[in-house]
Amino acid sequence: MKVLVRFPIIFLGLWGLLRGVGKLVRLSPEWPLWAVALVGAAAAEGILWLYRYEVGAVTPQRGRAVVALRLMALAVLGWILVEPVWVRMVERARNREVVVVLDDSASMHLKDDGAAATRLELGERGLEQAGLVKKLSESMKVRTVRAARSVREAGEGEAEGWGDATDLAAALGTVLEQVPPDDLAGVIMVSDGRHNRPSRVEDVARRFGILDAPVGVVATGSAEPPRDASVLEVKAPEAIHLGDKMRVTAMLKFDGYKGKQAKVKLMRGNEEIEAREISIPQDHHREEVRFTTVPKEGGVGGFRIEIASLEGERFADNNAWEFETSITDARTNVLIVEGSPRWEFRYLRNLFYGRDKSVQLQYVLLHPDKIEGQSDALIPASATRPFGDAQATRLPKDEAEWRKFDVIILGDIPPDALDERDWKILSDCVKERAALLVMIAGPQYMPHGIVSETGRDLVPVETYERHRTFYSTGGEPFRFALTAEGRGHPLVQQATGEAANGAVWAGFPAISWRQPIHGLKEGAEVLLTANGDNQGEEIGGGEGLNAALDALAKRREKEAASALLVTRQTGKGKVALLLTDRTWRLREGAGDLYHHRFWGNMVRWGAGPVLRAGGSRVRLGTDQLTYTADDRIKVTARLRDADLNPVTDESLKAELVQNGEVISSVPLSPVAGSNGLHEAELAPLAKPGRYEVRLRGKEADRLSAEDGSAAVTAGFRVVGSRGPVELAETTLNRPLLDTVAQLSGGKVVDAEHAGDLTGLFLKEGDARKELRETPLWDNALVLGLFALLLAAEWVVRRGGGLP
Repeated sequence: MKVLVRFPIIFLGLWGLLRGVGKLVRLSPEWPLWAVALVGAAAAEGILWLYRYEVGAVTPQRGRAVVALRLMALAVLGWILVEPVWVRMVERARNREVVVVLDDSASMHLKDDGAAATRLELGERGLEQAGLVKKLSESMKVRTVRAARSVREAGEGEAEGWGDATDLAAALGTVLEQVPPDDLAGVIMVSDGRHNRPSRVEDVARRFGILDAPVGVVATGSAEPPRDASVLEVKAPEAIHLGDKMRVTAMLKFDGYKGKQAKVKLMRGNEEIEAREISIPQDHHREEVRFTTVPKEGGVGGFRIEIASLEGERFADNNAWEFETSITDARTNVLIVEGSPRWEFRYLRNLFYGRDKSVQLQYVLLHPDKIEGQSDALIPASATRPFGDAQATRLPKDEAEWRKFDVIILGDIPPDALDERDWKILSDCVKERAALLVMIAGPQYMPHGIVSETGRDLVPVETYERHRTFYSTGGEPFRFALTAEGRGHPLVQQATGEAANGAVWAGFPAISWRQPIHGLKEGAEVLLTANGDNQGEEIGGGEGLNAALDALAKRREKEAASALLVTRQTGKGKVALLLTDRTWRLREGAGDLYHHRFWGNMVRWGAGPVLRAGGSRVRLGTDQLTYTADDRIKVTARLRDADLNPVTDESLKAELVQNGEVISSVPLSPVAGSNGLHEAELAPLAKPGRYEVRLRGKEADRLSAEDGSAAVTAGFRVVGSRGPVELAETTLNRPLLDTVAQLSGGKVVDAEHAGDLTGLFLKEGDARKELRETPLWDNALVLGLFALLLAAEWVVRRGGGLP
């Protein structure tokens, strides 16, 4: 009877105690408080029952001591199980730091008309007269760096041509990398705002605003341009196929030459290829000039856009822009197999057949439009057919012919078009030969109608029923949208920068058909999704690892439900699945610009990088033709045998050669799962000039000999700047500086008012409040107490003769 009264009392007491403790500390959410109280009350009753059993064998004092020790051990065990954590907000003084960024590029060393000193000297003088650095140094750390093409600390040496470009984005980005976010008070930047590198300053400035670290700008320079003519920008292909047209676009600037004539030339070495006469209608004139030429020779061509000198120019060294274009005869072997001549097939065939001469195309149309009584010749597809003979009427005749193709594109083909043997060959081409397999979905068969198990294994998604069609699927019209993985993926790059690339994809016309899928297979990546009116909701990540994993799973489910482009690494090769047959709509309003770029990216991504030098067995190239002294140089080689099978060479190395002398060498490592690719990186080269990379290795030498050539070499150039960009435009870019200040929460002042920036960095209440958690259960003191109580109970119990 006593138990029936005591048990509820103990339970309610423990429950109330736990609720009270829970108001002071955080208890484990995995254990409901009532359950802990219930178990604790039951355990206490068990200890009291055991006492009644043992009390007759020991003295009352020893029995009460044993019970007390057991109850205390039970209390400590309960404390450990509920995992109490002391949570509170604390103030932490921050080691604040301000970084002074001095723009040390060539334009900052100009002395503007009427100025007593250079732009940089005026800015530094303004900081000194305002005593800004001295005031800030009294309460925080102040450090000065110099920036041009890259960032240099005080006393650090400069590479040749370092000041020939301005990268403000890299300067601000370096500050974010070097200073912990909690310690960063902000940046003082002395600059004329003439950023001329590809990265966007606005994106970095926005990160400063998020961190509440303002960028205060001391703007120097004149808004009135000097009398000058210059080349502002040149756009030219880095590589073209021999026989293709090379299209070059140059943006030119003329200030102070109203009514004059200027001559612009496209040069290759000392040879004038084409010239234009330009009339200058106004004082500040900008004009785009386009040149088109067909190079007669292969190799790496050194080209130049040049403006003939005009009288009275302020700068004489910004009238020419040198660039290099690789002219190669290497082709990528592409096979298209399609069921009927739908629009996707027609535009893709025309693109590769007439537009892109870097592709050796073969296509097989299984059910072409025919005139009654017409019969086709039996022509199997083969990569060895003469260039231009693209139409075939039969699939490749054997495995050897299949393996000669770098890219295989399958359209909406019926299940009986490829038998199990064909699918086995295709699987080997992908997994072993490292080919790219592209599947373009269709309403009749692809990919849901594939019956071969080998073929279905290649599909990167789980499809719906085989025996149905998808003519009526697709739902409401939708637009293309990039996924998180797609934003940085080379296959879907249409513009430089994530924001610009996303805007291009979002701007394509709405389409209305796609094939739904059941789910994604392991290793599959979704790069493009269908973005409809009801698909814009965000998936929150929550807090903690479990919440993040849950959000990741939900995002993957959402992407699978709206997937348009899915890729997967399969063995040594790759598989890409397009779940719509409307990529030809990328042409709308833009000709074949974006359509060609998308499929060109697809081919390059699958077939590997463009390797400019070598023969059919050994190819070699660098990721660029022109580098600055800050750029690392990526070297890529591809080794394949006569059957186009990948070859690995553990002894392969790249020798860096200048003027016939070997400067250094670096080993090349095989790329796992690739088509015979080997890669290495060379450190930046401080000395400008022409260099060559020479490939040496046991297998490479053997394969080069089979190609009938000596060691394969590829050239590149190191320059101070990629063009005369630094002195091409020298006026103060106040709009950019205002944008940087606005996005970061800073302000822009001239040199005379540099002291006005003080208030940006000296703020009241600079201590930072942060959440601090201290576990009260998993420390040595608690565990030691628990062990001590158990030991004491054992000693007392054994001393009384109890077991």
